[in-house]
Amino acid sequence: MRIGSATTRWLALALASSSARAFYLPGAAPKDYAEGEPVPVYVNALTPVIASNAKLKSMMNYDYYNPGFNFCTPEEGIVKQSESLGSILFGDRIFNSPYNIRMRQNASCTILCKSSLSTEQATFMNERINEDQAINWLVDGLPASELKQDPKSGELFYDMGFNLGNDDDEYAEKPLLNNHYDIRMEYHETANGKFRVVGVLVWPFSLDTPSSGQPTCDTQSANPPHLSVSSTKKNEFYYTYSVTWTKSDTPWATRWDNYLHIFDPKIHWFSLINSIVIVVFLCVMVSMILLRTVSKDISRYNAMDLSEDIQEDFGWKLVHGEVFRQPRYPMALSVLAGNGAQLAAMAGITLGTIISSSL
Repeated sequence: MRIGSATTRWLALALASSSARAFYLPGAAPKDYAEGEPVPVYVNALTPVIASNAKLKSMMNYDYYNPGFNFCTPEEGIVKQSESLGSILFGDRIFNSPYNIRMRQNASCTILCKSSLSTEQATFMNERINEDQAINWLVDGLPASELKQDPKSGELFYDMGFNLGNDDDEYAEKPLLNNHYDIRMEYHETANGKFRVVGVLVWPFSLDTPSSGQPTCDTQSANPPHLSVSSTKKNEFYYTYSVTWTKSDTPWATRWDNYLHIFDPKIHWFSLINSIVIVVFLCVMVSMILLRTVSKDISRYNAMDLSEDIQEDFGWKLVHGEVFRQPRYPMALSVLAGNGAQLAAMAGITLGTIISSSL
């Protein structure tokens, strides 16, 4: 009976595994594209960014397809994308988009749609621009970013997200809406003749529609007409984009290096020493308390008359009976203890390497 039941379980497991289908986590494995193959662009929630005066003007995120923005929608309809646990915890809300981008195929001044904003929507849009809200895209698991320069080190880096509009200086009272996007896609060619996305850069522009009625996407002009939406009348304008593919030597494995930038690489020695002093102080206090407790128990045991009946152990002496007791789940205990030791060792080695390399 035991052999038959075991065989039955293995057969059921094999049938279940054969009927299961694998799934792909975006960004967890490289995705190869052939030339001309569509590269999906997904839109995420709009998030506030730190302004030039180092102040965060809002704490609210907004869905990309919020009716107040009236962004262009896909012809097949809005479809919510599956999200990982990390995306859910970060509050991401990912949807499909109407952008049509194909591998290694440049596009110039492509009209996405003609949009209109009512007076209420224009007011909503201007308020979000004044809050420095940023648009967030995802392309092959990479966030669309703006190319920026660290003012202290002069290093170039990719800053995730790009501005919804511009409310700096002279545009504070009448902010501009960015309705044209120059997209630079960076790709890396593999040995088998396929291509992988390794970078996504976006330059947003505010371009008003000329009197001819058709957008020209002239971003090179010295003084192009800007687009600002009025809160007193209906506004109509076009959303456009251009795509340029650029070959990159960056492999897929290190494509995130451009996004990982540390603004202040200096070690904060005061905070580090302060934390070490607090930990040492607490350890000394706990050691003193334990020492006093153990000393009292030892003195009490030494003061007992040996001729008296043996008394039961109490206090910390009860621990000796638990040291050699076999746990209920020894395998789980050994796995957890091994993982904890590995994590502690890797954390210590990493911190030690960082501190030694910065000296």
